[in-house]
Amino acid sequence: MSAFSLAINKILSVIFAIILIPFSVLTQGIDLISEEKRTDYAKTNVVGIGAYFRSQGLTTDGETFYFSSKTTLIRTEKDAKTLVNANYFAIPDELKELGIKHIGGLSYYNGKIYAGLEDSKVWDYPIVGIFDAETLELEKYFIMDAEKITRGLPWVCVDPETGYLWCTDHSKNPTVILAYDTANEMNFVKEVALQSSPYAIQGAEFHDGFIYTATNDDTQAVYKINPDNGATEKVLDRNLTSGSEGEGMTFITKDGKAVLVAMDMGPLFVNAFVREYNLD
Repeated sequence: MSAFSLAINKILSVIFAIILIPFSVLTQGIDLISEEKRTDYAKTNVVGIGAYFRSQGLTTDGETFYFSSKTTLIRTEKDAKTLVNANYFAIPDELKELGIKHIGGLSYYNGKIYAGLEDSKVWDYPIVGIFDAETLELEKYFIMDAEKITRGLPWVCVDPETGYLWCTDHSKNPTVILAYDTANEMNFVKEVALQSSPYAIQGAEFHDGFIYTATNDDTQAVYKINPDNGATEKVLDRNLTSGSEGEGMTFITKDGKAVLVAMDMGPLFVNAFVREYNLD
């Protein structure tokens, strides 16, 4: 991002921050309704247009965050607010011609952002998009097997040890997880049956050999899945305020400990919370 663009962004950010103060107060107040049940210990509240840009996927390179909306990718500092870079037109015309209009879950791997791309509600073209993590520009994409991925591609995550990309389709109750090889033209590797099915997976990330999935079920729970045998275990309930929508998640390290970071849209859909959770 150029110095001029950053300057303009800072000016606009100040203006919007002033305008949106009442919304910030309102959304924080609404969030207090569920305070006794919630399990987060820290949160960042983003209101207005900033919430839109943080409404789908979330991942990290360890130093910065990456967020997606339906059509955009942005990169921020660790505070989840300070903008580093943005691609406000992340879906190129070539993919729009296929009906692609939705960027879902994200996963950072080896200097790239892997994203699930969808022709929402049509499901003819499940696509994995690979974006440069610095420029946020699409470098390559793969049209996946629509017979295996029958209802879009809401999330992907890459195992940093094997380089395998894991996913399910948009089924509310997926029965299998699928692995593809990022080092070999996204060739199919294997299918693993789930021993139980997390409901409405919104995003996922690998941590310590397991796939952690953020859902939008009744308690917006987070589960971990063993990719070797499909065993599934609930890790925590987020217990968000009624009407909120759980979105993507990732992991950061603080004081030598793993911290789960998960995102949700507030019940009025004018704000997004980026929350931190302990795994212990």
